[in-house]
Amino acid sequence: MAQADDLDKIRAKGEVVFGVRNSSPPFGFFDKARGTVTGYDIDFATLIARKLGVKPIFKTVEPGDRIKVLTDGRADLVIAAMGKSAEREKEVDFSLGYFVSTQKVVAKKGTIKDLIQLEKKTVCVSLGTSNGAKLKAISQNIMLVEVADYDEIFTALQAGRCDAGSGGEAALLGNLAKMPGKSAYEVPDVPIASEAFAVAMRKGETKLQQQVNEALATAEKTGEAEKIYDRWFGPGAAVQLPRAFKISR
Repeated sequence: MAQADDLDKIRAKGEVVFGVRNSSPPFGFFDKARGTVTGYDIDFATLIARKLGVKPIFKTVEPGDRIKVLTDGRADLVIAAMGKSAEREKEVDFSLGYFVSTQKVVAKKGTIKDLIQLEKKTVCVSLGTSNGAKLKAISQNIMLVEVADYDEIFTALQAGRCDAGSGGEAALLGNLAKMPGKSAYEVPDVPIASEAFAVAMRKGETKLQQQVNEALATAEKTGEAEKIYDRWFGPGAAVQLPRAFKISR
């Protein structure tokens, strides 16, 4: 349990360090034109920092490192397309959910039409995510290959090292949109599981958790949360998905 008060520390130093992704569009990715990370998660991190009255600092993390950067003090908060789960809540605390993700697969067109067809298939997943466990809950005969991140999933898929890749629908579509030869692949409407993405923080930081939750709930109430969603998933966005959730306590 954390003994110090992270909220007071953040305000004293005038900045909050967020662990974010830089290879998971549209949640977090490196924008070459701007020379920095951008995305849905980055927009929410920015509004949280504004609520705290401090400057946001972004530290990129890999999926398997998201909890470790908190427990060893390298980040104050992690907002990195991270699903809230009972297993993870043993190590960190979470905010309200700010996105609902549906896990799906990406594969060559016409090869996966239902969950049964994943039987005995080789499926690539990102190390440190919950996707592998959810696939194994469907069938122990699904063969998993763990790779570093979404870039590696799509590289392995193109190289024929896996029959499919699995992850959140939005991230799969975001990566597919920038993939060479993308017309040969698809994300079929075969849902595997759903989870809420939330902001992670060290255990016991209730004051910080309350402030983060207030920032998220206020953004929903004022319409800012919906505007952020539309920026990354609305008409004209690279990934277009209807918003089927609201941020609520």
